[in-house]
Amino acid sequence: MQLNHLHLSVSDVPACANVFARHFGFSQLEASANGGFAVLSNPDGFVLVLMRHAKNADPEHAYPSQFHIGFLIEDGGHVVRLHADMSADGLHVSELEFLRGAQRFYLRAPGGVLIEVGHRG
Repeated sequence: MQLNHLHLSVSDVPACANVFARHFGFSQLEASANGGFAVLSNPDGFVLVLMRHAKNADPEHAYPSQFHIGFLIEDGGHVVRLHADMSADGLHVSELEFLRGAQRFYLRAPGGVLIEVGHRG
């Protein structure tokens, strides 16, 4: 059985889609003209669907506080470079954490989704 897709509700679909495309290698397959949804895919064929929060949704409480998605990167130097690139882009990234030869950081993507980026040492 293969995980086919992930559907996330976000407050800013185009900005969030841009982060996944620019920093995580996703390509946009489809998007609505009004910015209400986007369908993206990565080189492995994983599909990510982003949809704008319902009008009555509270974007600050859309997900439990610890809900996040994680990217595991083989090269620790790539984690450091991504952190620098995202910081330079003005994204909300945490400090880099170095623990037992591993690096990681968190990103609050536009639209409210928390993303962990890390490397195991």
